[in-house]
Amino acid sequence: MDEIADLVDRAQSLPYGEAKTTLLETALQRAEATGDRSLVWAVRMELTEAYQYGAEHAKAFAAFARCLADHDAEPGGFGDWSLHNVLWHFKWIVGDLRRFPEVPLARTHQMLDDMERRYRESGNGMHAVYAARCAHAAHLGDFALADDLYHRWTTTPRDILSDCEGCDPTSKAFYLTLRGRDEEAVELAEPVLRGELTCHVQPQSILTTLLPAYLRTGRFAEAAHAHRVAYRAMRGDANEVEEIATHLWFCAVSGNLARGLEIFTRERPLLEKAPSPGAAMWFAAAGALLLRLLREQGHAQPGDAAEEAALTARAREIAARFDARNGTPEQGRRVEEWLTARPLAEHVPLDPRARHSPPPLPPAPLPPAHTPEELLDLAEEAWQRGRLDDAKAAWERYDALDPVPSLEARRADGRGLTAMVAGDTGEALAEWRRAAELHTDEERRQSSLGRLGLLLCQLGQEEEGLPLVEASTAALRNPNAVVRLAHAYLTLGREADAERVLAAAPPSPGGLLLLAGLRGDVETASRARDAMRAADDREGLARACVRHAHALLDAGADHEGALAAYDEAVAYAPVAERAGIHHERGSLRLQLGRVPEALDDLVEAVAQYVAEGEMEPVRYARLSLAEAYARLGRFAEAEITAEEALDAFREAGDAETCASIESFIANLTE
Repeated sequence: MDEIADLVDRAQSLPYGEAKTTLLETALQRAEATGDRSLVWAVRMELTEAYQYGAEHAKAFAAFARCLADHDAEPGGFGDWSLHNVLWHFKWIVGDLRRFPEVPLARTHQMLDDMERRYRESGNGMHAVYAARCAHAAHLGDFALADDLYHRWTTTPRDILSDCEGCDPTSKAFYLTLRGRDEEAVELAEPVLRGELTCHVQPQSILTTLLPAYLRTGRFAEAAHAHRVAYRAMRGDANEVEEIATHLWFCAVSGNLARGLEIFTRERPLLEKAPSPGAAMWFAAAGALLLRLLREQGHAQPGDAAEEAALTARAREIAARFDARNGTPEQGRRVEEWLTARPLAEHVPLDPRARHSPPPLPPAPLPPAHTPEELLDLAEEAWQRGRLDDAKAAWERYDALDPVPSLEARRADGRGLTAMVAGDTGEALAEWRRAAELHTDEERRQSSLGRLGLLLCQLGQEEEGLPLVEASTAALRNPNAVVRLAHAYLTLGREADAERVLAAAPPSPGGLLLLAGLRGDVETASRARDAMRAADDREGLARACVRHAHALLDAGADHEGALAAYDEAVAYAPVAERAGIHHERGSLRLQLGRVPEALDDLVEAVAQYVAEGEMEPVRYARLSLAEAYARLGRFAEAEITAEEALDAFREAGDAETCASIESFIANLTE
């Protein structure tokens, strides 16, 4: 019995999710072995709640049905509060039933009738019953009935079974926005938001509900605030998939496509963990809307069209199942409203001090390719633009054709490039030596020798490598050769020589980027950024934006310009490079006092560093994250994060930093 009590206590101390649910499932198994019916019932009720808030609503049905049957078999046999708990859980279950199209409509009606009967027989009021019936009527599109039930709901006194003082107004505001009564929704919610909300889903739930009303009534500052506060509280939570969908919708129709794309990319895995088909339907519809608007405004990325089509089909398929079950077209109508929505505002700034960061521009189209030579041309052009996946795909298409002996030298060059990226320097050296031997075109032969020489320098074989690079540069005199030579000099620690050759050569995107790193001035960094944009080199552009941000900060003036540069860098950078950019942008935001936005960046940086196994930078990111938590008054999270950083600095043997962190933690606990 002590072990079961300990399992339940440990579960109650955890947030809703897999860990909490697993502990309670274990506790239930142990309780069932005791044969103690009251204990089993109490643990199963705890588990029903864990399923409800842990994104496993389907499991809650069976658990609640068993609790209800046991309660009916032995009324009053499970403690004074057992009836109250059953009636409270009823609200969750009847709400969830409508979100599963496979549940027959008659079953939902039966449960609603059973709920009302039990409430009346127990002497409780009808406030929660009218709320549940109103939501169900609205789901079916029977607004004549829903309006009548809404009137009964709002005129019936609250009682002990009513939703909390944050959640009940949220449900009312949702109905009012659904009916287009936006001003009433805002008026209803304002006193609630001014009060103290202690429910764990508030205030993020009511703020999310108000987003359509805020937008449609022109309350853009309120809408931006609601989005920032609410999304931060629910990000990554599978139980909030439907609410996150509303934030995607908001970003799509408020001109914040870049922000919407960032959220969609982060939260897309949650679609497969949605707590119900209804939640999945709304996330799919919101994602499809976002991708459609990106496409229509010329910002589609490779693969977006297929994703948009798949999400659209998924949303419509689930809506069709609801409509078939309900016998009304209401869910299909609402889904189509989202799928075909138009922007409600050109751009709602999420931070009045921030510049508008546009979504990433789509890459310029690559030329068509059919013949073996065209495929190699395509691969080489894609490589020059930094589009490595497109280059590899073109080489793979070439390899599927019959070999062309006269083109084998060019293919060897390509194999060397892919081997170098994969870290196989031995294969890269062998392929470039072979390419140099096979080339009959002197320019291509010199390019192969230049690549070979640079790699030899990087491997510490300067005596053989540097003459190859220098000779190649002298023979070719083109931007790529100059950049290779500058890289070789930098590898050997000869920064002055690198700057000299870059400054003397005609400007090129890669050369300007290197030169910006050497000089650190705003003017060169700005030129590099513009050149990378013009060259359509997206990875290069991300790095140039970071260089530009560094130059602006070193100049000590344009913080807003630096933030805008970081915004563009995040949009274009490869996933593996985003952690550092989030870290830098978060640190700058923290320095500028924009702590909520800094928190978003630093959470992302820590998560990505950990995923990539970057243990050195993550400890510094955690320090900044702990500071952000503390400045927001989230002291428990600040302490946990600081202790994680402390462990890492202890392993690194940094006694001075450890002492500083220990002092920080001591101040928190005071």
